[in-house]
Amino acid sequence: MSIQIRKATESDIPSIIDTYFDAFRDHPLTLRAFFPGSEPVRQWWAEGIGADLRDPSTHYLVVTDSASADPERILAFGKWRVWLTSTTPPAPPIPSWPEGADVPLLEKFFGAIDQKHKDILQDRPHWYLDMLGVRKEAQGKGVGTRLVEYGVTKADEARVEAFLAASPAGAPLYQKYGFEIHSTLPMGENGRVETFMLRPAKKA
Repeated sequence: MSIQIRKATESDIPSIIDTYFDAFRDHPLTLRAFFPGSEPVRQWWAEGIGADLRDPSTHYLVVTDSASADPERILAFGKWRVWLTSTTPPAPPIPSWPEGADVPLLEKFFGAIDQKHKDILQDRPHWYLDMLGVRKEAQGKGVGTRLVEYGVTKADEARVEAFLAASPAGAPLYQKYGFEIHSTLPMGENGRVETFMLRPAKKA
């Protein structure tokens, strides 16, 4: 495998959506709120990703394998957002929820993460790993680590903290890169727990 990382483009959006649904096929949001074959859901994702690509504070990245039979096929994506000052523009608003989605679940999930993000970081400058998804076939092969490395390197260059929310299964990967568990939050009746992690700023 010859891993390549680059910034995403508008033409990558359909493949990013496919990668999301492959990576998160068992996630409660996918099972109860987002339906892979639904055109309104795909349109919702396309609108949101398009807004992120136009946002100068968002770094939307994709990973490919140049040694594969399909070297442009996206294996993973990551979305880092940078908050370096209190005047950093807010993130693009989430589009209106797609038709048929479990709106109470979506608002509870995203609202809880957004509030914890604000409570933990407040106005401190930081880099935020908003989302990272890896296709099932590429998991465990170092693909996701390249996306993590990108953001932590940027955070170190700026000497600021890094923040993310992870599943318990994903937390060990992030701990390898210096992230520490700050707190956890139950996220539903199925026992799912979201783990909020901080990486200290690099000292001068």
